[in-house]
Amino acid sequence: MSSRARTLLLAILALTGMGALALGALALRDLHAVAGTLADPAPLIEQVVDEYLAAVPSQSGLRADDPLLADRKIFVTANINEYTAKDVAARLLYLNARDARRPIDLYLSTQGGLVDGAFTIIDVMNLIDAPVNTWAIGGCYSAGALILAAGTGTRFATPNAMLMVHASLDEDLKESYSYERLALQRYERIWRQRAALPDDWFPMVGGEEYYLSPQEALRFKLIDAIVPADDPTHHTAQLEGSER
Repeated sequence: MSSRARTLLLAILALTGMGALALGALALRDLHAVAGTLADPAPLIEQVVDEYLAAVPSQSGLRADDPLLADRKIFVTANINEYTAKDVAARLLYLNARDARRPIDLYLSTQGGLVDGAFTIIDVMNLIDAPVNTWAIGGCYSAGALILAAGTGTRFATPNAMLMVHASLDEDLKESYSYERLALQRYERIWRQRAALPDDWFPMVGGEEYYLSPQEALRFKLIDAIVPADDPTHHTAQLEGSER
């Protein structure tokens, strides 16, 4: 074999080896990604559920004969997303149109979800005249706790409720005109205005999770009162909240 042919063959073998190494590195990276997903599958599950809901949107249950609507109560027991926000916003606007002076009770038992969806609900609460009493029941986490704290009436928690404040942003906040920069500003503004969180929780970046009992939530001013669900005096508290 000539030296020229031998050189060409060696070059081909070298390129083949480099390609094999590159493919191996990509495969190893994919394996690490799969391992990370298996270790914490919750984000993937939430993404799949949200994409399913986007493909098959549910019909709103807004009906004039709904006994909960007749009693001016709204329950949220799902993740906060665009469909949850649309349903809650529609109910708030409907009840405000029916009577702009009577309080509305918004009960929250949710794992959290999209902050944009939470601010849709918060903005509607601020746009209507009817005061919105917010209730933490069961578990009220992340975006749910944000809605709870932003209630425009009286903010309640039941004795068995658990709350969680989530510092969920971890992107580069110095980039001009970035979503993360504006998202952090509005997120922290609500917590500064509607609660008294410890200073070392700010800036709210890094993914830290702060779980609170009702007593701790009351101390940090996320809520105004702890009321048993079967306490008949809570109706009086609602009326007082509407006069705040």
